[in-house]
Amino acid sequence: MPEYSYIAIDANGKKIKGLTEAESSHTLASALRKKSITIISAERREMKSTSAKTGRKSSFFTFSKKLKTDDLVMFFRQLSTMVEAGVQLVESLNVLTEQAENAEFKRVILEVKEQVEAGDNFSKALSQHIHIFPQIAVSMIKAAEIGGNMGSILDQLATYVEDKDKIEKKIKSAMSYPKFIMIFFGLVVSAVIFGLVPKFQEIFESFGAQLPVPTLVLIAIADFVKNNLIIEIVVIAGVVLGFKSLKKNPKGRYFIDDLKFKIPIAGGMVKKSTIARFAKTLGTLTKNSVTLVDALGISGETVNNVVITDIIEKVKKSISGGSSMAKAMAEHALFPTMMVKMVAVGEDSGALELMLGKISEFYERQFNTSIDSLTSLIEPILMIGMGVLALVVVLALYLPIFQMTSAIHG
Repeated sequence: MPEYSYIAIDANGKKIKGLTEAESSHTLASALRKKSITIISAERREMKSTSAKTGRKSSFFTFSKKLKTDDLVMFFRQLSTMVEAGVQLVESLNVLTEQAENAEFKRVILEVKEQVEAGDNFSKALSQHIHIFPQIAVSMIKAAEIGGNMGSILDQLATYVEDKDKIEKKIKSAMSYPKFIMIFFGLVVSAVIFGLVPKFQEIFESFGAQLPVPTLVLIAIADFVKNNLIIEIVVIAGVVLGFKSLKKNPKGRYFIDDLKFKIPIAGGMVKKSTIARFAKTLGTLTKNSVTLVDALGISGETVNNVVITDIIEKVKKSISGGSSMAKAMAEHALFPTMMVKMVAVGEDSGALELMLGKISEFYERQFNTSIDSLTSLIEPILMIGMGVLALVVVLALYLPIFQMTSAIHG
């Protein structure tokens, strides 16, 4: 059970401090109220549990790592089903609290339920846990509280989270095979340099034979790698640390995100997936009565690219100044002409959310096709590369042996 440090006022009006365990801050406030103590503030403390002993970060960090997308999808989907069936929101949340298998997620749902019971809006309760529930969920549920279509919006949220996860998994899946091959490639090269070459070098030196050029080159490379190993490790570590520090710097992050769009082949795929995600988020929000300016702000945050976020902010300002969305987007080369024209048609016909949905579907299909094509292209290239490497190594190591054998028999 979590620990809370709190500041409160007792029945005599005296300010007091305390430390106690409670299911949530609302449970703590309720328990203290029964003792005629009014809580002023409460802060959840990091527990010195097993995770702390092993050096892991606080439960919020651990939770964000362990929570599966399926848990969030199931939460929205089941809540949608119960709400549409007429079950009260608090009762629905109570059922989901009991069903949750993830201990931290269970605690969060319980806190949300208690806030709703205390009179807070559902959207406000979710906004207290923004590290779990995305901003799009808070905004859509806020719109549902006004429009009265909570069940439908919860179902749309489940679909949105599910689709977003599919795109991310598709990217990871496409990258897993090349990563495996490159790791295998590195292990093979290391085995050749540190294992095979030294042994063959001893054999060659014992015979005192003149070595062919491929063999001399391979030995020179092996000697260079072995003799400069510490420098190479320092350089690699420096590059990795430099890249990480660059990502933390705003200008560095902008440079990296901009570079993603300029990488041959991969840049086009990044652009397609980003546009698909942006259009889907924007379409989902506008469909559920979130204002266009607010929807653009939220959509800009979900794309996870500061270049796009910066451009969307400029589009927002143009729209706030009276420009149409299509005209504002046309000022930025990142948005494809087809997308701009479809947005213009959507604005003219009053069906912008419908057009945004079509844009999302189109670029998602384009992205999937590009991923499949790239995967089918990378596999044979990597296999050919491995084959060429193996051939070069075999020739470099065994050519002198063949020459010596021929000389002996000759």
